[in-house]
Amino acid sequence: MKKFLSLVLALVMTMSLVTVSAGAKDFTDSDKIQYTEAVDVMSAVNVISGYAEGDFRPSTTLTRGAAAKIICNLILGPTTANALVAKTAPYKDVPANHTFAGYIAYCQKEGIISGYADGTFKPANSLTGYAFMKMLLGALGYKADVEGYTSPNWSINVAKQAINAGLNKGLKGDFNGVKAVNREEACLYAFNTLKATMVEYDTTITIGGVTVAGARKDVTNNASIETIKNDDKMQFAEKYFTDLKLYTKNMTDDFGRPANQWKVKSKEVGTYAKTPDLTYTDEVKGKTVYADLGKGKIDHEDIELVVNGAPETDSLDSAFALNKNSDKKVGGKGTLTEVYFEENGDDKTVTIVEIETYLAQVNGDYDKDDEELDIAFEEKNAPS
Repeated sequence: MKKFLSLVLALVMTMSLVTVSAGAKDFTDSDKIQYTEAVDVMSAVNVISGYAEGDFRPSTTLTRGAAAKIICNLILGPTTANALVAKTAPYKDVPANHTFAGYIAYCQKEGIISGYADGTFKPANSLTGYAFMKMLLGALGYKADVEGYTSPNWSINVAKQAINAGLNKGLKGDFNGVKAVNREEACLYAFNTLKATMVEYDTTITIGGVTVAGARKDVTNNASIETIKNDDKMQFAEKYFTDLKLYTKNMTDDFGRPANQWKVKSKEVGTYAKTPDLTYTDEVKGKTVYADLGKGKIDHEDIELVVNGAPETDSLDSAFALNKNSDKKVGGKGTLTEVYFEENGDDKTVTIVEIETYLAQVNGDYDKDDEELDIAFEEKNAPS
C-alpha cells in the first residue's frame, strides 16, 4: 500500500531570519535579548555595558540609580559622566560617596529627576516605565513643571508625550507604565530617545509675580547636520552623538527587507530589518493586504516583490494590486510574507518580502512495506 507524503521541514523563524550584525557587541546571553538593535547601538556608543562576566542580563530590573547613570551618559557622554562627583549628598539616602551620587546629583540639578516626599531617592529601588520615560523626556528638553509631570495625573501626561515622541516604538506588547523597567526595555526607550526630536520653550515671562514658560517647540537643526533624520529638526543624537549615523535610503538586509544601518564614524554597528506593517504565513490576496494595510489603493507599479533577498518585480503578476477587488495572491505555506509601506508626499510604495522558511520540500510515493522514499532536491534561491 502506498501513501503520498508531503513533508515541509520548517525552520524556527525567529532564529533563521536573524542577520549577523558586524561590529555589534557580543554578549554571552545575546540569544535572550529581544531588542538587539537597541542594545547593540546603545552599547556601541557606550551608554550601556554588560557585566564583568560578559553577559547583559536583559530581564534584570533597572534601578533608579542606574537609570540616572544612563541619562548622564546620554547627555554628557560616558567619559564626562563618569567624572561626575557630588560635593554634598543630593538626597539623605544618597551620600556623596555613593556609586551613583554624581549621576543623581546632576539629574537633580537639571530638573530631570525628583526624589520622594521624605527627602529620599531610594537609588536601589526599581523604577516604573512612567518614571523612566519622565527622565528621558527631561533629557529631550521637556519641562516637568510646565508639562504637568508634577501634578496628580503626571503619569498620564508622561505617557501621552512619551508615546507621541515615539519612545516606546518597537516595544513588544503594549506599554505598561506601572511595570518595573528591565535593562533591555531601558535600552529600547533610550535608543528611541536618540531618534526623537528635542524641544525647547520660548522665552519665559513673568506676570503678576508668576513665571510662565513660553510655548514648546521643536529644536531646529541650524547646522544642518542630519545624521539621523533629514527633517531640519534636532534629533537627540544629532546634538549629543554626532559620530553616530543612521542610513536608511535604499538599505536592505540579506533578505531584502527595508533596513536601518548604524555606524559610529566609519565603523558599522549593524544592519537591522525594520518592523513590517503586516505579516502573513500563508497565501494572501491583494484585497486582503489592501484592507489590512488601510493606506488606500496602491497601483501595481508601486509594488516591489523580493523573494529570499532577490528583487522579482518583473515576475510579479501585473494584475496584482492593492485594491478592494484584487484576488491575485502572494505568499504561501512555508513562506513568511512581510509587507512594508512607505509614504513620501503623495507617493506610496509597498515592498512585499517573501522568505521561504523551510529547508526542503519533499513530495513522493512512500512505500510503507519497503520503508523507502526517493527524494530529489531542488536548490532554492537564498541570500548568500
